[in-house]
Amino acid sequence: MAHIAGSEHDVRALVPAAAEAYDYARDNMIRGGIVDPELKELCFRFLADDPEATDLSRFAGRELLALRWAHAIAWDSTQADDELWAALHAEFSEPELVELGCSIGYELGQQHWRRTVGLPARDQELAS
Repeated sequence: MAHIAGSEHDVRALVPAAAEAYDYARDNMIRGGIVDPELKELCFRFLADDPEATDLSRFAGRELLALRWAHAIAWDSTQADDELWAALHAEFSEPELVELGCSIGYELGQQHWRRTVGLPARDQELAS
């Protein structure tokens, strides 16, 4: 049941500055930027508990590291230990780590917000 009537776009449009900030983040950090948008999308699906994304045995390399970092950011910051950081730095530049981490944090907040207002966890516009 929706707690605020309308689509995701309609809800954000109730506050033009919120819609503008979302559009900017979507275009310049989520879809754009220096990290492959498909890698970010995988992390977002992981955060939404998508079974295909949460089966870590299916992933290796950059994908697995990104998912491990998404887990640390979302649920257990102690997982971001020296070993994980060394592995992340071996696969990602620091600007990539900043963008990926910010994207994960932003999407995590968006998913929580969407659920609280009665929308699906994933932004269907981005998921498609």
